[in-house]
Amino acid sequence: MKRILFAAVAAIAITTAAGANPFDATYGNTVTQIFPNGMKVLVYINADGSWEQHIGATVQKGTYAWKDATNVCFTQTDPVPADAAKATSCIVIKDTHKVGDSWDDPMPDGKTAVHMSITAGR
Repeated sequence: MKRILFAAVAAIAITTAAGANPFDATYGNTVTQIFPNGMKVLVYINADGSWEQHIGATVQKGTYAWKDATNVCFTQTDPVPADAAKATSCIVIKDTHKVGDSWDDPMPDGKTAVHMSITAGR
């Protein structure tokens, strides 16, 4: 499940000044994902390299690190995944979005889409 959720986050490259962190506009704000089955996920990306996502009453937390200008890796640390090989997912950031944007991003199957938005505040 985490891999699918963060695949959707891959669409959140933020319009920023050259050299700025692509997640700058997400700090202090909320990334909302609504999946085709109606599942709603709230994601918070923090400037200190941490993230958390809320799926109903379930909360997952972890860290992220940039490999280069377009590739970021998310590692889940809480709760610790049963399979350590599934703790880290790396994604490519492709599109640019800012606070107030709303868009549809394809799922890995390429047939369905996740509705994404970035809203001000948490």
